[in-house]
Amino acid sequence: MSRQEFLGHLGLPTTFPEFFPAQLEQYRQSLSEATDTPDEFAIAFMLAAGGTASGGNVSACVQPGWCVRANVFLSIIGFKGSGKSILGDKVLAPLARHEEELKQRAAFMAEEDSSDDDCDEDSDGDGDGEGTGRRRGAKPPQPCVIANDCTGPAVLRLLEHNNRQLLFNPDEQSTLFIRNTGGTDRQMFCELYDGRSRRRERASSQSQSVTLVAPYVCLLGGIQPSLFQCTYSQRGDDGLLDRFLLVGDGVARLTTWPRDADDPALNAAWAEAVDRLFHIEELAADSLGNQLESRFSPAALEACRRLEAQLNQLVVLIGVPESQYGIVAKLRQHAVKLALLHRCFRWAAGEFGEQGPFGDIDGDDAQAAAAATLFFFGRWLIWRPELRGGHAAPEGAPVGLLSDAGDDPALQALAAMANGAQSGIRLIERLVRYVRYGGTAAIKIDALAAREPFADHGREDLREACRWLVQQEQGEWLDEQVGVFRLFEIPKPRRRGRREGKATPALST
Repeated sequence: MSRQEFLGHLGLPTTFPEFFPAQLEQYRQSLSEATDTPDEFAIAFMLAAGGTASGGNVSACVQPGWCVRANVFLSIIGFKGSGKSILGDKVLAPLARHEEELKQRAAFMAEEDSSDDDCDEDSDGDGDGEGTGRRRGAKPPQPCVIANDCTGPAVLRLLEHNNRQLLFNPDEQSTLFIRNTGGTDRQMFCELYDGRSRRRERASSQSQSVTLVAPYVCLLGGIQPSLFQCTYSQRGDDGLLDRFLLVGDGVARLTTWPRDADDPALNAAWAEAVDRLFHIEELAADSLGNQLESRFSPAALEACRRLEAQLNQLVVLIGVPESQYGIVAKLRQHAVKLALLHRCFRWAAGEFGEQGPFGDIDGDDAQAAAAATLFFFGRWLIWRPELRGGHAAPEGAPVGLLSDAGDDPALQALAAMANGAQSGIRLIERLVRYVRYGGTAAIKIDALAAREPFADHGREDLREACRWLVQQEQGEWLDEQVGVFRLFEIPKPRRRGRREGKATPALST
């Protein structure tokens, strides 16, 4: 069973659903064609760019006491030479230009301050240049939007002076995890993703302690499939990987000559959208005091609750170990962030007017985010074996054969038989887990066939699955003609009585 078939059988999207406004979606498609990269790679770069440009002053309140911002962590899993660097240069170009503008502005302001200092440096009359309290020759730190190569402590120093936005974009993400043998950076990035207040204090440092009240950083990088294992902590599951959205299906592709699909108009539309996001607090009509806070509408909350119910159902159907049930809460957090980000892209594309209000997160935002979250859940299932419990990893070779059948008709027939048998086994397993989860006493095949986990299976396939369970004395037909079936409950373990199973000692006379 291929990876795509594995996800399709679960009702999960195998391609990224519609998420971006029409013109930005066209930009994504043309970009993938022009760079000869897998279709979903551009998604990661665009989400990271949008999250960075939106910045830490934009938030959405899901409910009282639960507010989120649009920062995201993403990993692009792809083989070397897959075009990640070229794609990054194109998508992140507006961020690089904004950084250059900030540097020029900072240099101009520093020059003005220097002129003022020259006039006032001896105002105290002693000629020592201490009149303003500033050390002569000291240069303010340069603004930074994108950081490519720095340690964890260096990221914190950058956040001190770039509190609105920062994108940490290492070229090879595995180095971030390999060099962090002590685990301190992993803890730091967990906290930065959550936006928690962080105080930096080191006994070996002579500098003053620094508190980051609400740090805001996005993280994006590429990693080769053979190195993905490096992302796991040797000390156990610390939750860092749960904070990453993954893209890449792990399928190796032959290179093709890139198409001439680079569209200047679409490039300009992307650059304008990102630039608007950098100034969203100034342009949105409903911003207040350089802050923009949105709320989730009732329709958005209902869509999020439906997603949570579907994820809980999938976790049971797949057989995710109970120790990993917490991934539903992590996916829910990703979903509300993506809903906010979807709203940001709609506003940036001018859907609500040039300087129109940002508005509340509506049902369309939440539904788009829910579909995207299901896609990313599928990528987790591909790359994270601990979520599949005892299931074998989905591989490209047919089930039951050690390698591809090739052109051999005998092996092709054997592979078809094995694949058919495995599909039947998976269907029975899904049926049992579905009934156990729902606690339904009886099921009707016609109603079951209309539900999402079984939408790809015919009624006769479901009937055959029920027949097998009846033959194994695990269920019974309540009405075979109509197709009403009941699965027997799991028998409770018998408690051994005080005398049960114990030999009676012989009495001496």
